[in-house]
Amino acid sequence: MRIAIFGTVGAGKSTIAEKIAEKIDHEIFSEPIEDNPYFDSYYDDIKNNVFKTQIYFLAARSKQLKQARSLKNIIFDRTILEDPIFTQVNHDLGNISDVDFKTYNDFYENVILQTLSIPDERVKFDIIIYLKISTKKAIDRIKTRGRIQEQNMDNTYWEQLNKRYNDFYEKYKDKFNFLVVDANTDDFEAKIDIIMNNLYKLNKNNTLKK
Repeated sequence: MRIAIFGTVGAGKSTIAEKIAEKIDHEIFSEPIEDNPYFDSYYDDIKNNVFKTQIYFLAARSKQLKQARSLKNIIFDRTILEDPIFTQVNHDLGNISDVDFKTYNDFYENVILQTLSIPDERVKFDIIIYLKISTKKAIDRIKTRGRIQEQNMDNTYWEQLNKRYNDFYEKYKDKFNFLVVDANTDDFEAKIDIIMNNLYKLNKNNTLKK
């Protein structure tokens, strides 16, 4: 099964992905943050680093998708679908110029998507698990996990990011097979039970072992 985990920063994507992988023995394609040479500088000086950061993520995730083309049992901890959301937010907040925003979107639509033979290859997910969370709860978790680069961000950034995630869902909810999960609860096992029950129902060939 090809599974995508979708949701704003602080929604709990990585933890959920790890638990699902543990239960059904799927390979995780993690978000390529640690290898991004611009990530540490991104939150310190967004305006000078956002374009470079997002282009790097596009390239890294495109590489992951090519590697995953022949694999059937995979989990994407954030997908290339979400990259334009971050760029949109930074354009909303004035962190990226109109020219760079247009260049990014032209590159995304006419180079990245075309190269990956979109939509047949890239977005062929059996399910997209949307971990829907309030901005306040997401901020609380961001502070708790203590990733240094994220701590000094203004709350407006997180509010706009979460809004754009929900906008994306509303726009594409009829195009993709979304499973919306309430990520506000701290009852981790309850969230996993909901997700796993849906995965087992979706798996018509009964290849997932309970």
